[in-house]
Amino acid sequence: LPHATSNMAKKSKVLKQRKAPKDFQKDKRKVGKGKKAAQNDTKTDYKVKQISLLAQNALDEKGEEVTKRNLGLLELLAHMQHHSAKVRREAFHGLKELCETFPTVWQSNLSRIMESTTTAPIDGYAEVREAFLDFQGWLIENVPK
Repeated sequence: LPHATSNMAKKSKVLKQRKAPKDFQKDKRKVGKGKKAAQNDTKTDYKVKQISLLAQNALDEKGEEVTKRNLGLLELLAHMQHHSAKVRREAFHGLKELCETFPTVWQSNLSRIMESTTTAPIDGYAEVREAFLDFQGWLIENVPK
């Protein structure tokens, strides 16, 4: 029997030494040390880098054929679809100016110009329709028969 009591004494001694882990334990920090990040903390920082493509912008390749406002044919045709009526009107004035100054522009791009201006006669703004009629009248006079 003495053997059994010593075994029990050892068991209780081991249980006293083993303490249950605490669920919420407050970390004691030293003065001047920052707070440690939690283990399940999501990192939300990111770095941004900028890429510059110097020679791939089609609108920058205007060539010598530009208006007084430095707009090329592709930009003017893109402005035909702009949401602002004033921009669409100015696009027709610029297109007329470009075609008057450089006749090869309208001669080599006539189908592209006609395709971009197809919605202008039914535009909701009178100033756009007037600018289209002005451009169209000039174009009809200059197209060889």
